[in-house]
Amino acid sequence: MEDKQIKIQVGGGVGGSVTAGDIGGSSSSHVGGDVSAIINELPSSSEADRPRIKELLTQLQAAIKADPNLSEDDKNDALEQVKDLAEAAKNPNDAEMKNKAKKADRMLGRIISAVPKATELLQLCNNLLPLITKVFGI
Repeated sequence: MEDKQIKIQVGGGVGGSVTAGDIGGSSSSHVGGDVSAIINELPSSSEADRPRIKELLTQLQAAIKADPNLSEDDKNDALEQVKDLAEAAKNPNDAEMKNKAKKADRMLGRIISAVPKATELLQLCNNLLPLITKVFGI
């Protein structure tokens, strides 16, 4: 995969660069990497029989990435929502984070239910999302 750099100059002397990967490549792996990094910052469950938010989000992320019925765009959108849930889980009692989690939960439900062949993923989400949102009291 060949990376291309695009330089962007903004008025006032501020500059930056954007690195774009191969157009035909999978961008969900990049989004998935960001999600994994945020999930890994969360504490692991200390109770073997009861998974906590880190384990639940890891399962959800893996299911989204593995589902062959989701388009790359749908996977990226769904993974962004998992990322929002993971960020919110860092401070689940904060009102703003609860709102962020609530929005991510709704968006995930919409993304997954819009893919008629993703029945296995839909069933998994129906089981995991209530456990995840319980952390936020929503």
